[in-house]
Amino acid sequence: MNLQRGSSRRGRGTTSSSSGRGRGTSSSSSRVRRGRGRGRGSYYNRSNRATSRNSSFRASRQPSVTPSTVSRLTTSGPSNRSRQPSSAPSVVYRQPAPSVTPSQPRDNLDDGASDEELDEIVMAVDMKPRGTVGCAYYVAAQEKLYFMEDIELGGPDLIEALKTFIDPTIILVSSKFDDTVLEKLDPERRNMGDGDSAVYGMPALRSARPVSEFSYDSARSRLVNLKLGHEDGPRITFMTPGDLTAESSEDCMAGDGAVESRQGQLLRLAGWIDVDSRVTVGCAGAVLAYIHRKRAATFLPGDVAAQTMHRISTIEMFTLAGSMFVNADTLLSLQIIQSESHPHSHNQGPAKANSGSKEGLSVYGLFHTLARTPQGKLLLRQYFLRPSTNSEVINERLDSISFLLRTENTEQMDTLVKNLSSIKNMRTVMINLRKGINGNGPSQRCPSNSIWAGIRLFAYHALQIKDCFQGVIGGDWLVIRNKVMEHFHGIQLAEVGKSITEIIDFELSRDNCRNVVRQGVDHDLDELKRTYEGLESLLVQVAQHVAQSVPEELDANINVVFFPQIGFLIAIPQDPITGHGIFEGPEDAPWEKVFTTEEFAYYKNENVIEMDSYFGDIYERICDREIEIIHELAEKILQYEDLLTSASDICAEIDCIMALAQGARNHNLVRPRLTESNILDIRGGRHILQEKVVPNFIPNDTLLAGGEGESANDQQEISSVGPQYRTEDGSVVPSMILVTGPNFSGKSVYLKQVAIIVFMAHVGSFVPATRADIGLTDKIMTRVATRESVSRNQSAFMIDLQQISVALNLATNRSLLIIDEFGKGTDSHDGAGLAAGVFNHLLERGDQCPKILGATHFHEIFESGFLLPHERLAFGHFEVRVDPQSQQIDEQLTYLYNYKQGRSNNSYGTVCAALNGIPSDITNRAEKLVLLAARGEDLVAACAVLSESETKDLEEAEDIAKAFFTMQVSDDPKESLKELLGIK
Repeated sequence: MNLQRGSSRRGRGTTSSSSGRGRGTSSSSSRVRRGRGRGRGSYYNRSNRATSRNSSFRASRQPSVTPSTVSRLTTSGPSNRSRQPSSAPSVVYRQPAPSVTPSQPRDNLDDGASDEELDEIVMAVDMKPRGTVGCAYYVAAQEKLYFMEDIELGGPDLIEALKTFIDPTIILVSSKFDDTVLEKLDPERRNMGDGDSAVYGMPALRSARPVSEFSYDSARSRLVNLKLGHEDGPRITFMTPGDLTAESSEDCMAGDGAVESRQGQLLRLAGWIDVDSRVTVGCAGAVLAYIHRKRAATFLPGDVAAQTMHRISTIEMFTLAGSMFVNADTLLSLQIIQSESHPHSHNQGPAKANSGSKEGLSVYGLFHTLARTPQGKLLLRQYFLRPSTNSEVINERLDSISFLLRTENTEQMDTLVKNLSSIKNMRTVMINLRKGINGNGPSQRCPSNSIWAGIRLFAYHALQIKDCFQGVIGGDWLVIRNKVMEHFHGIQLAEVGKSITEIIDFELSRDNCRNVVRQGVDHDLDELKRTYEGLESLLVQVAQHVAQSVPEELDANINVVFFPQIGFLIAIPQDPITGHGIFEGPEDAPWEKVFTTEEFAYYKNENVIEMDSYFGDIYERICDREIEIIHELAEKILQYEDLLTSASDICAEIDCIMALAQGARNHNLVRPRLTESNILDIRGGRHILQEKVVPNFIPNDTLLAGGEGESANDQQEISSVGPQYRTEDGSVVPSMILVTGPNFSGKSVYLKQVAIIVFMAHVGSFVPATRADIGLTDKIMTRVATRESVSRNQSAFMIDLQQISVALNLATNRSLLIIDEFGKGTDSHDGAGLAAGVFNHLLERGDQCPKILGATHFHEIFESGFLLPHERLAFGHFEVRVDPQSQQIDEQLTYLYNYKQGRSNNSYGTVCAALNGIPSDITNRAEKLVLLAARGEDLVAACAVLSESETKDLEEAEDIAKAFFTMQVSDDPKESLKELLGIK
């Protein structure tokens, strides 16, 4: 008798075979070998399939799931979450203009307007699948429509914060809005707070609107039709073919009766809001559609009085309280976050994980590789996308970084990094685990073994992190340490890890590719497994019994096998001619054929049917019982979901702080001092990216002070410069610094480095400087880089104008403006006039003047008196050494990159041209023309003067002409001309 492993396409087979040569013939040898097969099973559906090549039950692998991004607004303090929308962009340290309430007099509203109408605040919010959140809301009492810059990587918490910040009466959402996010907008939920219910306010009504109302194109058309700001617009407009045919002349009429093109209206709109925030613009369209519907329901068609209801008089941008306003232009200009094409072809695809891009040379790119956990990388990106203006939040991060950078804490940092590297995002894990509890469909699958391993490892490493913080000396005051001590419950975390370890056998689970329960967990399960393990000896006996009924002349190998869901079977070689088994049982009791393969036919007889009835589908019973136990374990672990997710979020914060701390150590950064004073005092500032690509970088200082603002008298200044922002020698600290000087001298790098230092300070990071006192800044806006694209029907100069328009409209005394060579994209006279007008306008704001750093080559605006001296205006330049004795133009200039106070009158453009390879005859000619222009000479007359070569050519031509007139023409004129011209 020969016992061997049976083969089949399905099931796991424990097989026994017997070679019989007649009845009662005994086998000369006996060998038993247990086969291994595969079974398919679902955590939700207990129908398990198997293959004979693997005897173990395999739990199907959990597909990759991209969870909804959950953001936590750590930048908003408790007081900020209850603020009402102000009439100006939200600035923490600027006293907002009081909101108009129904009880206040309003001359511009009809007397019949009801209090209920004036109390309405209509909010529209939308979130795209990849987490981009847009929001717009309308305040009837202010007749104002607010826009938000699109926020990437948002989530339910962000939307809930928006709802709390705006406190709407009506919430408009898309009909395809995610159900998880809708929970944050539950109309039955009231604003959180203390006191009686009167202060909570009525719950907001929620309305799901069709997706078409959130369309970007239709929303942009509705906004254009508002015709805001026409009375202040130009009297000359540009027309393109089709403007009057595409729309009626009435739709194109401007406020003064002039005809304005559709393109002109769109350009005007771009000066008020960021039209690139497509999600927010779509939300604004939903708000306008709501207002239109309400007007139509209240008034008859054509009623002029309908225009007075929910009238929109102005539009503004807003940002969340506690967050700095930074738009896409600023992020691009300063290289805060910058993606580039991924060189690996396998990373090209539509999904976010393989979108074909990677982080390039950027400020965020210097830190994100230092984050170890997936949730930490995500939170770190949110830090850089939403810098905080909450001094408490910023100082908490700075305190933690300072503490970790101490020499005595080096070991703790290494321990934290090691433990964080093995931690997964528990929010994602819990989502997958909960799917296993609640899923009922056939597509639902069992959580993979990696989920349980991830939870167990998280519990272990979380305890290690807690022990690490407990062992730190002198860190009792750290906020992040106190969070760990409060939320990392040691007993519960140990219970989670213990429960998983005691139930799941990870070694067998890895070998069998499914979740296997340890022995000793369940008595019935252990009995089933022992019975299953003992089937081989039983199959040996059955195979011997069956072999006795097979004729000896067939010389067949008889296999007795077991398949899950099918039961016990007899496998006998197949006759290739008939397609049946070579033996199908006795004539009086034929076997029942079940199925065939290429080599074997499988049958059931009375013996195996009896075994089926006695043992049943024992393998399925084992799998079912293990699934029940795993299900109970999952329910138990989900009881600790809040503990695990909160601990995971804290691990993300720790990971971010560790990344910032490691970055500070790697890049030689120092801690900034955040102050309520509206100043920037930077000593030894550096450009954190530029210094990575040059051999040596020269640091420079900066001293700026913004306007005192409306509430300056109520502020207590803590800076050494005093309440009037004066230096030690009594001079006023400037609000605007205009940098002049040669090209390539470092002006643009200097402007960007100041903005980057301010940005990094509000992220909560150390900054590249020797010392930095940073006043809280609500916005950073730039006019540095021009984002040109063929998809934008705008010139480069038009884009520049839109950038400066948005900056002027949104800037407050707490803002920082970076203006680099504004006006260079048009005629030099127009550009100089625009630049001078912008600078004068900002200086004339007085106490509302923001902090401005600018660079320009328009020296005529100073020399001609277009920009007069001002106590808030200062000049600077970068030092260069000039060697006029040098014969080569490109050797006349040596850049020292040292910032000096005062104005430089020469841009040395010809020298820069020579350095870039422009031919010397061009640069020499340009140098002569520059000197003539500087002396005020007529360039037309100068250009009419002939050069030496041109004079020589003219003299030769004159001699030839004279000889021609005196020439004696012979019979052959051609020969005479050739002789005159010297042609042979």
